[in-house]
Amino acid sequence: MFYSIDRFERELAVLIADDDCSQTAVPREYIPPDAEEGSILRYENGQYIYDAEETASRRNAVLERLKRMSNR
Repeated sequence: MFYSIDRFERELAVLIADDDCSQTAVPREYIPPDAEEGSILRYENGQYIYDAEETASRRNAVLERLKRMSNR
C-alpha cells in the first residue's frame, strides 16, 4: 500500500492513501526522517518506508504533464 505525505501538523503526518484517497494522521515519529511533504511511503510489515524511487517517478510524471499542458 502506498501513501503520500500531504502535510505535517505539529507532531502528526497527514497521509493520503493511493487506493481510496482516504486521509490518515500518523505520529511523526513513525515517518522516516528523510521523508518530506509530497514523499511516497510504502506501508510494509507495520511500518512506513520512504520510497525515493516511487517519489521521483511520480514527481517526474507530474512535471511532464505540466510541461505538456503549458505547451498547448
